[in-house]
Amino acid sequence: MIRRALSCAAAAALTALAPAALADRVAVLPARGGTDEAARSAAQAEVAAGLAALGHTAVPDGAVAAALKGVADGVADTTDEYRAVSAQTGADWVLSGTVEPAVTTARVELTAYLASTGRVESVAREVDRGRSAQQTQEVLAVLLRPEGVGIGELPWERPAGAAPPAPSSAGGATVLPPVPAPPPAPPANEVQMAYPLGPERVWPAYSGGRRFAVSASLGTAVAAARLPGASGSAASLVGAARAAYAVGDRGLELFAGGGGNLVGPFAGWIEGGARLMLTPSRTPEGGAWRAFPLHVGPALHAGAFFRSGAGAVGPGGATYRGDLEVHPVIGASLDVALALSPSVQLEAQLGNLRWVPTGDGSLLLLGATLGAGARF
Repeated sequence: MIRRALSCAAAAALTALAPAALADRVAVLPARGGTDEAARSAAQAEVAAGLAALGHTAVPDGAVAAALKGVADGVADTTDEYRAVSAQTGADWVLSGTVEPAVTTARVELTAYLASTGRVESVAREVDRGRSAQQTQEVLAVLLRPEGVGIGELPWERPAGAAPPAPSSAGGATVLPPVPAPPPAPPANEVQMAYPLGPERVWPAYSGGRRFAVSASLGTAVAAARLPGASGSAASLVGAARAAYAVGDRGLELFAGGGGNLVGPFAGWIEGGARLMLTPSRTPEGGAWRAFPLHVGPALHAGAFFRSGAGAVGPGGATYRGDLEVHPVIGASLDVALALSPSVQLEAQLGNLRWVPTGDGSLLLLGATLGAGARF
């Protein structure tokens, strides 16, 4: 029994000491401290090398610099500011460091913010100039762990040759060291969207949590099938406006709106419908979702179509427009939306098939529109 208990204790101790590095995205803020710019640059490079050695991915410097523009003083040093940088860059960690160089050593302090829990921890160490890269990596290995730094002495604080603390016993029973808690699972309802105006974590993928939308568009239409006796050009310039509401989290959106010919035969319509906007690029990565905000899906709509009836030529050659006629209309299109941010998107409707049955026959319209919208 004693041998079995000792074996379990040794296994648990090794598990507790095993590195828990994950292939996470880390936003590294510019190093601060001291007056030696070269020392700060060297420390920044050693941090980047240490992250790569541990399997992490550093957020590009340009994305970090863009995120810092939203910080009031340009220096992120509070939990709220770390959270903002994480949201803008899509980083799992935000890391800041200060370096105070001395003659043969340098004091390095690293602070890490974990986005999934909001935890902020710091570790400081006096590193030797000749082994600063290795010792900085050791600090990163302890700091960038889901379970955190923990309590007790740090690995480099133990005397040389000293073994890790042995499990204690009480009342003849062996007490094993605590097993680190598993890393928190990433939020199920969250997707990292690579918006052109800056990445953000949102949900759902299509609406980004902004369910109401309004949009306007311009385009062209052509009568593929015309009514008997129709004359003049079969093409027209059309304009339309729409209000919409995204239902649920799967891209279903209900809409209502109207439009008409700006140039061409006098005609217009009002309609309502639904569309299903899918996000083909949404893929799991590192336990979370990532996607590019290009959404595509079919749309169906129905409503009323207005047009002027057949005209007449009066005395002196004057042309008179006929009475307004109202007919049902049903249609379909392929809708494409590119979100520049959660609140602004470009839209296109392709095909724009509209079938208008009348007493004299059927009118079939085809076309395409391009527009922009805002989400709230």
